[in-house]
Amino acid sequence: MSIMADMDDTTNRNEAADRPAALDCETVEERGAATAQRAAAERGAATDEHAAVSRAVATGSRRVIIALGSNLASWAGDPPATLMAAVAAIEALEGVRVCSLSPLMQSAPAYRTDQPTFTNAVALLEVEQEDPFALLRALKGIEERFGRTHGEVNGPRTLDVDIIDFEGVVSDEPVLLLPHPLALERDFVVEPLLAIAPAVVFADGSSVAEVWREAGRPFFESSTEEGRSEGSAEGRGALLICATPIGNLGDLTPRVAQALASVDLILAEDTRVTRRLLTHLNLRVPMERCDEHVIREKTPALIHRIQEGSRMAYVSDAGTPGISDPGMHLVAACRRAGIPVEVLPGVSAVTCALAAAGFETTAFYFGGFLPRRDAQRHELLARLATLDAALVFYESPHRVCASLEAIAATFPEREAVFARELTKRHEEVFRAPTKDLAARIAQRSSEQPLKGEIVLVIGPPARLRPRRTHRDRYARRPDAPAPTSDRSSSSRPDKSQTAPA
Repeated sequence: MSIMADMDDTTNRNEAADRPAALDCETVEERGAATAQRAAAERGAATDEHAAVSRAVATGSRRVIIALGSNLASWAGDPPATLMAAVAAIEALEGVRVCSLSPLMQSAPAYRTDQPTFTNAVALLEVEQEDPFALLRALKGIEERFGRTHGEVNGPRTLDVDIIDFEGVVSDEPVLLLPHPLALERDFVVEPLLAIAPAVVFADGSSVAEVWREAGRPFFESSTEEGRSEGSAEGRGALLICATPIGNLGDLTPRVAQALASVDLILAEDTRVTRRLLTHLNLRVPMERCDEHVIREKTPALIHRIQEGSRMAYVSDAGTPGISDPGMHLVAACRRAGIPVEVLPGVSAVTCALAAAGFETTAFYFGGFLPRRDAQRHELLARLATLDAALVFYESPHRVCASLEAIAATFPEREAVFARELTKRHEEVFRAPTKDLAARIAQRSSEQPLKGEIVLVIGPPARLRPRRTHRDRYARRPDAPAPTSDRSSSSRPDKSQTAPA
């Protein structure tokens, strides 16, 4: 995407956009006269209207619209992943809040067709600063972090971020045209913008909806908050995080069962596992596989469907999703897009194992699955040795013996718990010193391969309890003087010198 330039003057404006000197630190109010002089020098025919360039007409926080595009992979991943990472970076800027993010869409390059298809999005921001050039500098800095290529006019981009409109500011500067001239022309800007803010009016008074309505172009009125009266009982889309049993189907809460029966789509980490649960509930609800291999690819389309009013439930194979499973990525994307995320709590293997372990502690650390490689596993455990807390990990039956050996080597003085198949018929919970536990599980594994879900809990470091000293009124203090012989002789007669009468 290259919406920083107009086709009639593409080269000049792109050269101006790449001039760092143009990004000065002047405020919006100070740019009026200077901007008009530069415009007159460059164009030779500045008007009185141009003399009012970049003049803010409002104070306080500003509504800002930005457009993002990518057609090259970055360190964050493919173009969709790059845009999501860029939105997170923008939201991390001081004084910037991402209010809404449009669905990701695909578009052909604006000018040159000899490059990959672009992934585009539009975001609605709220910023606390009044200077659009300060925001522009910050956005260009984010572009650099993602490795934006330079020197090729309208060429492929790892990341391209442009300000489309800055509330209360009109600018005729080549480096920052506000409102952006392509905001009313390009589908890859207008369609996502209409999806999140169809009633938006730019700083110069132009309205995207009016322009496109007069041109007979359709837009997504049903995706606005007022238009979401169909498609869900609550009238709006949402993502439901539903906890499912970790072994005993009786642990499913009535609230989760009701939610699974009412959603439009169930996103399952493994559809085969979830199908058994739905059969138990006598439910027939559409499902889609959403595991670690496909969730990033599917996220943009899922976000779009939820914004259109669909209610979806995400379930993992067992337990509460979103923690140490692929659901983390989907939840993060929904949060960035302003989509409601509802959590329906239930069983968790972590809390079950902690309760069964019986360690006296008020704190615990959950580390997901331990690293596969021995060196990384030992390094992680060594870093955690200083924590005054219980340590909880998931582990595979194929790696549990190696992990217990590493735990015994790092924590030889502690106790640990091996919990397998919690809440199931063949549940096992063993607690012992780490060396004894590692030997026991190794012997067990050599006799018969282990199966099922395993949780390891390492007890907290032992606390040294101070010895209590018994005191009473008859006990002599260590610093008290010893009784004198005079006192003892005067109080009692010497029986050795007393003769019987």
